[in-house]
Amino acid sequence: MNFFFDRCVAVHLARMLNAYDRNSSISHLDDDNRFSPTTPDELIRALSHSEPQPVFITADQRMRRDPVERRALASSKLTIVFLRAGFHHLSFHDQAVKLLTVWPKIVDVVSRVTEPTAFEITPAARKVDRLCKTSQL
Repeated sequence: MNFFFDRCVAVHLARMLNAYDRNSSISHLDDDNRFSPTTPDELIRALSHSEPQPVFITADQRMRRDPVERRALASSKLTIVFLRAGFHHLSFHDQAVKLLTVWPKIVDVVSRVTEPTAFEITPAARKVDRLCKTSQL
């Protein structure tokens, strides 16, 4: 499986998971040459045209509230995992522990979906909650 982390999640966390999970490809926005820190918001469109399509992981809560972002996500046909509000309030160490703890569940759940789906992980990171089909965002 391929996973792509948004810039709102620390690049070191994505790199840690990439070293940990030898069966998946895990990349981060900061490590992708297609994008720079000043790249306009074309990330979702670019990822939706990637082959193979990655699972998009973000902690950016604006993507769920902003109508333009929601439409872009809904039409993207990407499976998305949202790290809920509160994730950024954890220390870096706690973020790493939470992600490592829930990572096998994330991989399992997203590998079984038959259509693009949105999921959410609470800061407690004990489970992966299915929100809806991505098209329904």
